[in-house]
Amino acid sequence: MRPPMAASVSIRPIAISGFMGAGKTTVGERLARKLGYTFVDLDREIEAAFACSVDAIFERFGEPAFRAMEERLLRQAVARANRVVALGGGAVCSPEARQHLRDRAVWVHLDVPFEELARRVQRDGAKARPLWSDVEVARRLFVRRQEVYEGAPWTVDGSADPVSVAAALEEVTREQVLGAGLAQSLVPQQVEPTRFDVDIEGESYPVVVGRDLLSELAAEVASIGVGPIALLTDWNVGVLHGDAVEETLRATKRDVVRFTLPAGEAHKEMVPVLEAVDQLLNYGWQRQAPVVALGGGVLGDMGGLVASLTLRGVPVVQVPTTLMAMVDSGIGGKVGVNHRAGKNLIGTFHQPSLVWSDLAFLDTLDDRAYRSGLAEVVKVGLLGDLRLLELLETRATDVLDRDPQLLNELVLRSCRFKASVVEQDALESSSRRLLNLGHTVGHALESTLGYGHLLHGEAVAIGLVAAAELGAALGVTPESLSGRIRLILESLGLPNSGPPVARGPFGRALSGDKKLVGWGIQWVLLEDAGQPRLQELPLDDLERWLTILDGSGVVPLRGDVV
Repeated sequence: MRPPMAASVSIRPIAISGFMGAGKTTVGERLARKLGYTFVDLDREIEAAFACSVDAIFERFGEPAFRAMEERLLRQAVARANRVVALGGGAVCSPEARQHLRDRAVWVHLDVPFEELARRVQRDGAKARPLWSDVEVARRLFVRRQEVYEGAPWTVDGSADPVSVAAALEEVTREQVLGAGLAQSLVPQQVEPTRFDVDIEGESYPVVVGRDLLSELAAEVASIGVGPIALLTDWNVGVLHGDAVEETLRATKRDVVRFTLPAGEAHKEMVPVLEAVDQLLNYGWQRQAPVVALGGGVLGDMGGLVASLTLRGVPVVQVPTTLMAMVDSGIGGKVGVNHRAGKNLIGTFHQPSLVWSDLAFLDTLDDRAYRSGLAEVVKVGLLGDLRLLELLETRATDVLDRDPQLLNELVLRSCRFKASVVEQDALESSSRRLLNLGHTVGHALESTLGYGHLLHGEAVAIGLVAAAELGAALGVTPESLSGRIRLILESLGLPNSGPPVARGPFGRALSGDKKLVGWGIQWVLLEDAGQPRLQELPLDDLERWLTILDGSGVVPLRGDVV
């Protein structure tokens, strides 16, 4: 077997088309593993964007909405090199999509005879593929799409076993693609670093935003505290960036110890936090020895809580690796974990000594997680940065393509806004509560569905629409604003309505939110874009809220008992 292509070689993404049952996902995953590339399943991305299955998308929103999102996310999927993308069966039906694939990707079609496709579906069970419920209907669709599929620059016989097909695809990649000059050297545009301070009660800490800043991190951390440095990361980020960051920190000439925490919202709980504290204490940790939290929002919250609890507080450096963490959770010092009663119910305030946002970390962030982070950017625009909202509305394609200069502006504007709010209200006793826009319903959805079903930003996106719908029903928010928010979220590949949830558990999750004040919940509503306000709504009106959310289609509810 040939060795993988050199990591220095960057090629266009490989986009695999084929009729339903051709094996695009199975073969694509194998090929991505062989080449060491990222694998993207376009249908899964679309399901995440609508927060429901493909069948439910067709039923609730219709095929035109599905196809529009499919084309939008196809462009995003092939905007980055060194990827293998499995396309949906109809993704190449649009002339614009086909031209975009020819211009930006290596489009390879898996050619499988109809009889073989029918045999596979029968073997796997037609129930998993509803469009195959009538074989003759499927046959006619297959015939109609053949002319479209013939437009692919390369075709591979997909009727063999997945291992053989993946090997054939690899040959196409190596010999035809590289030979045709489709290798490309991707040199990111230079982004000048920006530094500003967050001033809180006479104290301050710097926030640095830029690209390719890793070599400068050691000098910054060297000036923080004394003694050893703890590098906290998780089992996902550690594989991608742990070694490079650890090597950088060793340039401080101080001891560096590395601890790995579990990854994901489902593991955001006290047990791993206390285990990390135990490891630090067993090491003989010192009061001024810093913790460096390398990861996304979950890791940053857990790492900050570890630092807060160890010896009643040691310095923490936040090194966010996701868009969500860069624009929101990395700044402000709110650290905590989830409890079975709700999200982020156990925690403290522990301000970082430094926030180091290197946009190069986002190169390894998958599209869904990237889009999830954009929800917090939308929130900032709605709260007060109207220029940010304008950029999201007018340049959605560039935002999804991760245009370097635009991405830098989005992150920087979001960070500055968050910092300005934190400076006024570090402990969330008043104005900082406005940052919870969209989070009341978002947190309730995460809790009710189970952590991991929706990414945090996806839940917040749905919560933003919910806040607008509720505000409109109360006469606070212009009715047109809800439609505007829905369109912005849709253009960014984010859901603007949620999956069905049980009425009782969802109602209990709302009423148990940490924003509970007395006998009501303090909601963040919008008088208009850029004009938020806090409004306490009594829990006695819970049934009314649920009726509004259900009737608007934001959160379809099942059952009657609250």
